[in-house]
Amino acid sequence: MTVDIPHNHLPERDGVVHHSHPPAWKWYHYFTFNTDHKVIGIQYLVTAFLFYLVGGLMAVAIRAELATPDADLLDPNLYNAFMTNHGTIMIFL
Repeated sequence: MTVDIPHNHLPERDGVVHHSHPPAWKWYHYFTFNTDHKVIGIQYLVTAFLFYLVGGLMAVAIRAELATPDADLLDPNLYNAFMTNHGTIMIFL
């Protein structure tokens, strides 16, 4: 004899039917732990857009530094770091 137990009920114990409730999922769980190809595509698009924004902000800072003859906006080491990271982000990420 086969006994079908619904997925939301556990067997009776001490005359009481115990219910199992799955943990509540948040929206970010769907986008974090998922192997669906559509979700992975969305993850790629969001990541690429975020890196595009970061690289674009670095480009704005570089152009603002080059707009005036004085090097007064960025420290020279920070300018070099922005230039290197901007190129790396725009090429590889």
